Amino acid sequence: MRLNRRGISLLEVMLAIILVASSFSVLIALFAKGTRAGGVDVEATSISANLAQEKMESLKNTSFSSIANETRAVVSGFSSYEREVVVSTVATNLKQATVNVYKTVQGGDVTTTLVTYISNT
Repeated sequence: MRLNRRGISLLEVMLAIILVASSFSVLIALFAKGTRAGGVDVEATSISANLAQEKMESLKNTSFSSIANETRAVVSGFSSYEREVVVSTVATNLKQATVNVYKTVQGGDVTTTLVTYISNT
C-alpha cells in the first residue's frame, strides 16, 4: 500500500536547520581566519590609514613652496608607527606627495601609502 505523503516532517526540518547552521558557522570561522591572514589586524590598518590621511590634509593646507620631503620618523602619540613624506615635482606648478606610514610587526614593516597631487593655484 502506498501512502500519499504531503509536506515535510518535523525531523526533516530539524535536519535542514542543523545543516544550514553548521554551514554558516564554518563560513564565519573561515571569514574570521581570512581577515587575520594578512598578519595585521583591522585596527592597525585603520590607524595607519588615518595617520596617512592626517598628513595629507596637513600638506594640502601648507603653502605650495613649503611642501617638502620629511624623513621617516615615529608619529607623535603612536610609538609603533612611523611616517615619511616623499615629494616630487611633476611640473612647474604641480607636485606629487606620497605619504608612507609604517607599522612594525613580527615579520617586518607593513606599509600604508597614500598619493596625491598638489597644484600651485
